Amino acid sequence: MSAVFPCPDRTSIRRLVAGAVLVLAACAPRGGITFDEAAAEVGVVETIFVATDRTAVEGQPLFTRRRSSPPSFLRFRISVPPDREPGTVTFPTRYPVDPRTDFVTVDAVRLGGENAFIDGMNREMPPGGRETMLFVHGFNTSFAEGLYRQAQLQHDTGSRSVQVHYAWASAAALQGYVYDRESALYSRDGLEETIRAVSRTRTSGINLVAHSMGAFLLMDTLRTMARVGYDEVFARVNGVILLSPDIEIDVFRQQARPLIDRGVPILVVVSRRDRALLASALIRGERERLGSINSLAQLGEAGITVVDISEVDSPDALGHFSVATSPVMLDYLQSLRSSGLDIFETRSGPLELGVSLIQEGTDLILSPLTPLDP
Repeated sequence: MSAVFPCPDRTSIRRLVAGAVLVLAACAPRGGITFDEAAAEVGVVETIFVATDRTAVEGQPLFTRRRSSPPSFLRFRISVPPDREPGTVTFPTRYPVDPRTDFVTVDAVRLGGENAFIDGMNREMPPGGRETMLFVHGFNTSFAEGLYRQAQLQHDTGSRSVQVHYAWASAAALQGYVYDRESALYSRDGLEETIRAVSRTRTSGINLVAHSMGAFLLMDTLRTMARVGYDEVFARVNGVILLSPDIEIDVFRQQARPLIDRGVPILVVVSRRDRALLASALIRGERERLGSINSLAQLGEAGITVVDISEVDSPDALGHFSVATSPVMLDYLQSLRSSGLDIFETRSGPLELGVSLIQEGTDLILSPLTPLDP
């Protein structure tokens, strides 16, 4: 028998959404991309390859909220400033910029197309290849915010993988939820093209990571690919990691089944303190979204690992991206890396072992959900 959840009253929805608006309004002003070649002498430079179906600003390596096709390919080098707290992304608020405190783009190169994108990635890899992390940003994210967030995550976790950022056409506005949802649907073809291109490099494996609404885009794209075929692509995929996924649970079950059938491991990071997902669920008359479940049994699928980070404190007031913003979480990921373990860069067998070690080693930080009986 299906459970019936009571529809939240309009007052509850208004209060929660109003609270989210106030939290966002209290945040620092949103910034953009600033260029300074000299920043490379001050900060740590992280290289990010970018695929995007946003419309380009004429004559500049910058992109708007409007949609475009086919995707554009670029390579960015981002200077991560030395004087900042882990988990933070700091945009310049005055000029000249200060590369000691601000994220700054050292340079950006347009790549001529898919083949140039593949060649550029191969030049970043040693002859034996290197693992690739392809990251898909979430709702309400500008081009600059998504790009710099991935540079921050790469830097603060000490990742050694080649980084690819898929920038879909988010409106970057709290009131743009419907536009973003349509953009996620629009971007499936571009993301598929990008995944296929990455699989043609000499990478030793692809780790697919997505946040929030980006998780919906990634899972829907992979579902179609898995149903069609693409054996040569999935042979290169290590696993899928979904951070605070904004997906309806029944929809996720359908998206996940073709991947599980192919043996692709799926790791879902959830939190019951995620206010953004709570607002998303209430607006829809649901109890929760995938990223806020409290029992693995709700998924009804083997082959999915869920880790609950509800107890992790984060400066993110909405609690919607604690993996990237919590100094405690970032410190723990660094400690895992020092012991030779990385949940973002490990093939399927070691991935399962890595999750097991995380669950055993973080009583005060992480709480794994109860797995399904075999």
